[in-house]
Amino acid sequence: MNFVKRPSLKGVYITPGTLKISKLPDNEKLELHTLDHALVLLKGQMTAPELLAAAHTLAGLAADLITHLSEVCGPCEQCGENSCPYDDLDEAGIDLPDYLRQEAGIPQDAKLCAEVNEENSSVTISAAEHRHDLRDIPPELLETFTAVGACLGELEEHMIMEDIVYGK
Repeated sequence: MNFVKRPSLKGVYITPGTLKISKLPDNEKLELHTLDHALVLLKGQMTAPELLAAAHTLAGLAADLITHLSEVCGPCEQCGENSCPYDDLDEAGIDLPDYLRQEAGIPQDAKLCAEVNEENSSVTISAAEHRHDLRDIPPELLETFTAVGACLGELEEHMIMEDIVYGK
């Protein structure tokens, strides 16, 4: 089940009924796992069947979240003549030695972009205006989006724009 929790003046509260639906005791030790942008509350002690059920449910939630984002991005429509322009993602990275970053005032964690000037046969490397792109997605997760046929161009656009793609 999915519940929307709105914080009150005292923070977020999980009702005994919500715990009961989740088969979590309200009078025993619980284990809270803090993740990036998520929390997972588990029973403090579980049998093998309980642990497997929890793992299976979490895997299902992960699959649902990936499916949701894939649907937001829409299907890949082979935007290029030969293939998707994101096929060679490994070649898209720009490396700049630390001393040059420092001299140019480019933060260590900044993404880099390049602009080609054909007139004088030069390339200008600068800090990108965005914080996230496809390079931030773990390779195995990027392979999942490719395997399900999600448009990587749309996915990158959502990454760059950091727009809301889940929830209301």
